[in-house]
Amino acid sequence: MAIQVRVILVPLDFSKHADSIVEWAAHLAEEHQSSVVLLHAYHLPVEFQQVEGTYLPADFWNSIKDEAKDQLALYGDRLRRRGLQVEELTREGYPATVIEEEAERLHADLIVIGSRGRSGLKHLLLGSIAERVVQKSPCPVLTVKNAHL
Repeated sequence: MAIQVRVILVPLDFSKHADSIVEWAAHLAEEHQSSVVLLHAYHLPVEFQQVEGTYLPADFWNSIKDEAKDQLALYGDRLRRRGLQVEELTREGYPATVIEEEAERLHADLIVIGSRGRSGLKHLLLGSIAERVVQKSPCPVLTVKNAHL
């Protein structure tokens, strides 16, 4: 049985490990002649929304989205120079939910996502987007734990 990987979804949070995540996705895309979809999901944590008297400038979300688009374009351009077909998406919403929804909508065959490897109390308090994606994803998920290739 041959495994076909036509669409690779690559959620990015622009952390220091993003280069490694993109490199893993690019390698797999080259191997399988896949297209790559770079995704950035942004949201305002509930804790911040509940702070009394919180003021957000009128263009707050537009500037967040524009900055994300600029960052994704840098990665997208790098992949295009390697001959890969790339799409860039930004979406507002809780990242794990957005990733799951986009994987379904795109009929993704694989998600390549970073994992910070938190444990103990930090993991309990902060949770893990990657862990939630692995649990609910409609397709296989490759987690890239650190910068080592």
